[in-house]
Amino acid sequence: MSEDLAREDVAAMRKDGDLTAYIKHHMAAARLENARRRGLVLRYPDLAARLTERPFRFPKPEFWTGFVPPAHWGQSINTDPTRRVLLELIAEAERRQAAPSHTPLEEAA
Repeated sequence: MSEDLAREDVAAMRKDGDLTAYIKHHMAAARLENARRRGLVLRYPDLAARLTERPFRFPKPEFWTGFVPPAHWGQSINTDPTRRVLLELIAEAERRQAAPSHTPLEEAA
């Protein structure tokens, strides 16, 4: 979920009957964002191929769901290289998509 909630907020939403709708809304938004990121990276064969290498080692690029691990685990910063490299792949795919004359096939050549 995109925002930190205090226990009191969760308790209030549960009491008001809003907690289920809140969770469903944020889970649907997360699924859409995962699908967007996945489609964006898989669009470029060279970036997709990196998903089969370290630190990922997916058997096929299509196995990646688009999920990016969170920036924090509890009170600690997530320093896992998987997150960093995924963010780099996504940023590169976004950069390429924003380039006015770029096509995915140019990367395969």
